Amino acid sequence: MSTPSDPVARVALAVLPQRDELIATLIAIIEREIAVLDHDERLHSLLEASVTENVVTSLHVMSNGIDPRTVDAPPSAVSYARRLAQRDVPMSALLRAYRLGQARSLDLVLDKAMKLPGANTASTVISVVGITAAYVDRVSEQVVRAYEDERERWVSSRGALRQHWVGQLLHAASPNVEQAEAALGYRMAGTHLAVEGWVNREAGPVDAMGILERLSSLLQREFHARGEPLLVPTDEMDVRIWFPVKPACPAVDPDAVALALSRAKLPVRVAIGNARPGLEGFRRSARSAARAKAVALGAGDAAPRAVSFAQVAPLALLADEPAELADFVADTLGGLSVDDPWRNSLRETLRVFLATNRSYAATAEQLTVHRNTVHYRVQQAVEKYGVLVEDNAFELQLALAICHWHGATVLRPAPQ
Repeated sequence: MSTPSDPVARVALAVLPQRDELIATLIAIIEREIAVLDHDERLHSLLEASVTENVVTSLHVMSNGIDPRTVDAPPSAVSYARRLAQRDVPMSALLRAYRLGQARSLDLVLDKAMKLPGANTASTVISVVGITAAYVDRVSEQVVRAYEDERERWVSSRGALRQHWVGQLLHAASPNVEQAEAALGYRMAGTHLAVEGWVNREAGPVDAMGILERLSSLLQREFHARGEPLLVPTDEMDVRIWFPVKPACPAVDPDAVALALSRAKLPVRVAIGNARPGLEGFRRSARSAARAKAVALGAGDAAPRAVSFAQVAPLALLADEPAELADFVADTLGGLSVDDPWRNSLRETLRVFLATNRSYAATAEQLTVHRNTVHYRVQQAVEKYGVLVEDNAFELQLALAICHWHGATVLRPAPQ
C-alpha cells in the first residue's frame, strides 16, 4: 500500500498499529476516572464498543480527508448514551468521558505528528487538533441529543416513576415510605423476595417487556406470593421484581423455577435473592439477587436458567475479587486449574463426586456417563494432577465450585 501524501493521513497511518492498545487504555482511563461509568459486564461491553467505533471512525476521517462535521456518531455510541439515560447516569459523566478520550488520543496522535518526517510539523499539529476537536464536537452533540431524547421518554414512562421511588427505598437514608408505597402500590411491611430477570440475548427480536411481565406472573404463582409483585425495568431487557411472600417463606428451589421457565417457553434467566422482612429486607433481598445475577452472568452458558443466592452465596460474596479467586484456585488445584476441555471435565466430575459424598454411582447418574468413566476421571485428577481428595475437602470443594461458576475468569489459559 502506497504512503499517502497528506501529512494528517500519514499521522493516522502511524497511529494504526497502536489502535487496539489505545482503545484498551481509553476504556481503562474512563472507568478509573469516572466512577459511575465503572459498569456491570453488559454496560462495559457497550462502553467498549462505543470507544472502539469512535477511535476507528476518527482514524478513518483523518485517513481519508473527510470533513468531521459531516460524520454521524457511531451507532454503539448512540446506544451507550441511551442506556446511560435509562440507568440515570448523569450526562456530565458521558461528556467527561469524551473529554478524557480526546485528551488521551491527542497525546498519541500529536506524538506521531511531531515525529513525522518531511512534513510541516506546526501545520500538521494544527490540522490534527482541529479535526479531532471538530469530530468530538460533532459526535458529542449527537450523543447528548440521543441521551436527552431517551431520558425524556424514560422519565415520562411509568417504569421511570417506579425507578425513582424504588431508588429512594433502596438508597435514601430516610425515604418517605408512605409516599413510596402510595406511588408503587406495594407495602414495605411483610417479607420480600427479590428476583433479577433478563431476556436471553440469543432469543433474537422479541417483546422483552411482554416476556418479563409473563415472567412476573409465573413467579408469582411459583412463590405463592401474598399480593401483587413490584416490577421495575432496569434495562431494555432486564427487570427487578419483588414478591410479597409468607414470613416463613421456604427456600426456593431454583431447579423447579428453571423447569417452570422451560415449560412456559420463556427465553429468560433469573437470579433469586433471599426472602427478608421490612424495608431493610427489601434492600437486602435485592442485593442478594443482584449478587446471584453477577455469578450467573460470570458463568455464562454454563449457568442454569435459575440461580438462587443461597445456592452460590460464598461465590457471590467473593465475586468482587477475581484475582484473589484465581490465586486460590491455582493454589488449591495446581495443574488442574488450566482451562482446557479435558481438565474441565475432570474438575466437573470431581465437583459432583464430592457433592454426592464420593458416590461413583450418583456422580455417573448426574453426569450421564458410565461409572467407570467417573472412576477413571477421579483417578486422573488424583494421580496425574496431584489433587488430594482426602485432605482439605472444604477448600477443594470451594475451588471446584469457583471454577464451575466463574470458568475462564479464574482459570489459567491452556498453553498454545
